[in-house]
Amino acid sequence: MQLLRIPAFRNLWLGQAISQMGDALYYVAFMFMVKKITGQNNMVGFIGAVEVLPFFIFGPYTGVLADRLDRRVILLWSDLLCGFILVGLALMGLRGGFPPVWTLFVAAFLLSSVRAFFMPTKNATIPAIVPQDLLGRALAFSMGTQNFMQLGGLALSAAVLAPLYQQSPQVFFVSVVSLNALSYFLSAYFIYRLPSVKPERTDGDSRVSVRREFMEGLRYIIERKALLAMRIVGILFSLMVAPFFVVYIAANDQWFGGKPQTLSWFEFAFFLGMIIGSVLVGRRMPQRPGIANSVALGVVAVGIGLMAFSPHFWPFAFWNLVCGVAVPFADITRETYTQLVVPDAMRGRVNSLQMMTSTAMMPIGMAAAGALLDVAGLITMFLVMGGGMLLAAMIGLAFRDYRQAVIPKFEDAQSGGQPVSATA
Repeated sequence: MQLLRIPAFRNLWLGQAISQMGDALYYVAFMFMVKKITGQNNMVGFIGAVEVLPFFIFGPYTGVLADRLDRRVILLWSDLLCGFILVGLALMGLRGGFPPVWTLFVAAFLLSSVRAFFMPTKNATIPAIVPQDLLGRALAFSMGTQNFMQLGGLALSAAVLAPLYQQSPQVFFVSVVSLNALSYFLSAYFIYRLPSVKPERTDGDSRVSVRREFMEGLRYIIERKALLAMRIVGILFSLMVAPFFVVYIAANDQWFGGKPQTLSWFEFAFFLGMIIGSVLVGRRMPQRPGIANSVALGVVAVGIGLMAFSPHFWPFAFWNLVCGVAVPFADITRETYTQLVVPDAMRGRVNSLQMMTSTAMMPIGMAAAGALLDVAGLITMFLVMGGGMLLAAMIGLAFRDYRQAVIPKFEDAQSGGQPVSATA
């Protein structure tokens, strides 16, 4: 493949493929064990809220650093720190019994704090190491690989690690955490092989305050109505999707026997759909990112709503598959548009603002999810989430620039992020 002949992209791709497989093993098992250790739905929601808080707290700094420092250095230290945090959590699990509940909160917060710096930096790095005419393919290939590795991780979790849970929940937990730590250290090796990836800045603004640079990024989005509308849709959609994993785990307990392998197979179906969707988008990307974003998110909303009426394994897995197919049509198309129209010197801030605004409402939704679930019940929660997501997806269509935005051609992308007309 042409992309893998680019050494920098190949190393970044290999590193992320490895760490993403470890993440797939870890995340589902971690949230599953939170429920088993605490026995409470609301604790799953509270830890989920703690996990997304760092993206909001550190958002003003992560993008500014990604636009100031060598991005390779940020990526490398992020992988190493994640590995060391997980080693600490595994050691706590080896001391006898399960780790104390407070360590789960601390580990979740620390890991997300590091990832808050990693993710906008990675997103800003890809356009800097591949030709812009290959950016759409690179993003689709990156997402497809991510989902494939997560698929493999979930299959491994369901087929190999889950039986460990029957023998010893403690060994199951420590094994999953340790494997994810190893994946981060292996990822760091490939990140180390990257060349220096410094932002293309000529303004010498390293002495400018973080607040001023952050506000520059915010104004940049506000002044470009298509990007602003995408953020509004993202914020509202995130608010409604926030309770999902809490409800997901509760559904596994109430409808499907509460086994970790069942949860892994549902996630497997979702990521299989993501692979299919990524391949389809890579072959023929929608040219209207706003419309593609709303239609795809609308399909996700309908799929989640229909889960309310699917208390059996295969229908529930099918709607996970449908949602997975739809997501890349929203994410890859939106990201390709954003990365092409935003200049390199601004990408870190724009990417961090995207994550910061999308996660702004999630702590509220996740923290309240357990209590709402106990009052409303599973069916109502699925319907409320699906209906709210559908409304959020449709709101973007009220913005003309959002509806009319098109994926710019290579030469058009050199305009530095100016709004693109429908006739471009």
